[in-house]
Amino acid sequence: MARPTLALDDRRTQRARIVGALHEQRKSRTDLVEQFGVSSSLITRVVRSLLDDGVLREVGNQTQSIGRPPVQLEVVRDYGALLSISCASDSLRARSINLHGGVIAESVAPATSGRVEPAAILELVAELVERTPHLLGIGVAVPGVVDAETGDVSAAPDLGWESVVPLRTMLRERFGAVVTIDNDVNLMMASERRSLELRAGRNAVYLYLGERGIGAGIIAGGRLIEGDHGAAGEIGLFPLSATDRTDFEDSTSTLAIAARLEAAGHDVGGQAVDRLLALADAGDPAAQTLRTEILASFSHAIAVITAILDPHVILLGGHARAFRPEDHAEMLAPVRKNLPFAPEVRAARSNPNAVLDSAVNRCWQQLLAGGL
Repeated sequence: MARPTLALDDRRTQRARIVGALHEQRKSRTDLVEQFGVSSSLITRVVRSLLDDGVLREVGNQTQSIGRPPVQLEVVRDYGALLSISCASDSLRARSINLHGGVIAESVAPATSGRVEPAAILELVAELVERTPHLLGIGVAVPGVVDAETGDVSAAPDLGWESVVPLRTMLRERFGAVVTIDNDVNLMMASERRSLELRAGRNAVYLYLGERGIGAGIIAGGRLIEGDHGAAGEIGLFPLSATDRTDFEDSTSTLAIAARLEAAGHDVGGQAVDRLLALADAGDPAAQTLRTEILASFSHAIAVITAILDPHVILLGGHARAFRPEDHAEMLAPVRKNLPFAPEVRAARSNPNAVLDSAVNRCWQQLLAGGL
């Protein structure tokens, strides 16, 4: 429920909070009075300014009479548009939507040589902007460490970025819109959280297995944890043990799994984890040994996460979705033995648009926070 302080907000904030309340569903002026706990005159004044500016429109009967439902208010679909981009090692995906969530335009640009040039992101945005009226904001998801204050991106090996990229500044200067930059696994966690039961949604970890990297999105005490440098959840950089200084992702990323299978004489072809499990099930000794080692690495990561965060559930995303319930049980066995508590482990949902949806939602919230 909205805080009953609308009367104390400045005009731009009042307008933004009214639009936010109407974004998901139509409401009447009476509904807004009840929701915000303010006078009808204040609601009428704010709504009138939004109607005059074309942000809202009235739907339904324009004259009130007994038995007729009150006039409903809704956000004007084409008042503006939001654009979201998902950056990955193999491609860039972008989509623009109107304020009712309808898709205006979509585009995909393949990456070359395993590297995504920052300029390619700007050009993809420019392409969609030409097909998108009245751009309000841009939300970007990147597989790297994001400074929440500046929007600078560092430690993004999947994109081939070896130095800091001031991505938010670059996009703001060129397109003049609100820009949000977020870690992609954090956005996956935000999307997944909406489907979790109440208790799980307060303490959950999304453990993502990528081609080169492994990351975690963390919800603790009901809040997304980003860390002082925006690097919370970089579990892939953690050593496998006190004696083995190999990073988790150096030995367990899908590229590492594929390389080890190929070294054993196997053609990997498609998904490395699926191929590994199929070969192990078929009785291949090298694959069985590798499977045991991979599951032990995940078990170590789960134990570290559990000891520090005590999550209710750990969701396996990305290529780790291929692991089956019996694999989850094998991961958890050492955790149950060594710790007095253990989380549930299960596969994350399959939602190819999760990152784009969360990026645009994050941008919308930032846009409203700045006032309208």
